[in-house]
Order: sequence, then structure tokens, then C-alpha cells
Amino acid sequence: MGGKSSSKNQTTSTNVSGQNAISGDNLGTAISGVNNSTLNVTATDYGSVSKALDLGGEIVEQSGQMFDNALSYAGQVNQDSLDFADNALEDITASNSENLQMMAGLAGNQAEQNTKNLNAIMDLAKFKQDNGASENKKQQIILMVIIAVVLGGVAIMAVKK
Repeated sequence: MGGKSSSKNQTTSTNVSGQNAISGDNLGTAISGVNNSTLNVTATDYGSVSKALDLGGEIVEQSGQMFDNALSYAGQVNQDSLDFADNALEDITASNSENLQMMAGLAGNQAEQNTKNLNAIMDLAKFKQDNGASENKKQQIILMVIIAVVLGGVAIMAVKK
């Protein structure tokens, strides 16, 4: 009936192009014929890393100077603000002092006027209380003194004649 058969196929192939594959950013270097070779390749950035580090250092230095300048400016602004506030407080203090002196003068004048008003009210109250008798007594005493002086003068003149 049927027979047995067997077959085997094995293929091995090696593809050697002798080139180095370049992927990503190309530094401008392509090498071919490199099978079974030892290569020493030096690629340069032409100092770009060094210059980048120098630039970074300059940026840090400039940032520090800008920060120092900003602090100095802010400190001066703060000092100017404090000077302004100090001058404003001095002006307000002087103004308040003048106002207080004026108020004290007005209060003294008012106190004097109040004393006069109270004396006048007391005189009116006394006059109302005794219907002017105390005022009349004062006037009568003054009148008597005047009459006594006049009569004394007449008597002296009569004696001299």
C-alpha cells in the first residue's frame, strides 16, 4: 500500500554587505567593507557640547546677576516706600499738632466765654430770686458813697469861706 518517504531540506544563507547601517541622526559618516575588520572611528561634535556647557554656565551667571539686580532694585523700592511713609507720617504729625494747638486755643476761648455766660446767668438768677433787691442795694450803697463825698466836699468848702 503505500510506502514511506522522507525528505529534508535545510538552507543556510548569510548576507554580507560589508556596510554599517546608519539610523537616527547621521553624523556624516558611512563605512563600508567592514566584515571581519576592527575599526576605530572618531566622531567629533566640533566643540558643540563644550560650547553648550559654556553657554549654560553663562546663562546661570546671567540669571544670578539678574536676581541680584532684582533684589537690589526691590530693596531700593522698599527703602523709597519707607522714606515716603516716614515723610507722610511726619507731615501728618505736624498737622495734627497744629490742629491740637488750635483746638486747645478754641477750648480756652470757649471756657472763658462759658464762664462769662455762667456769671451772667447767676446774676439773672439772683435778680429773679430777690426781684433785683441785691442789685438795688449795690446801687444804693454806691449812691450813698457819692452823696457822702459831695456833702463832705460842700462842708469843707463852707468851712474855708
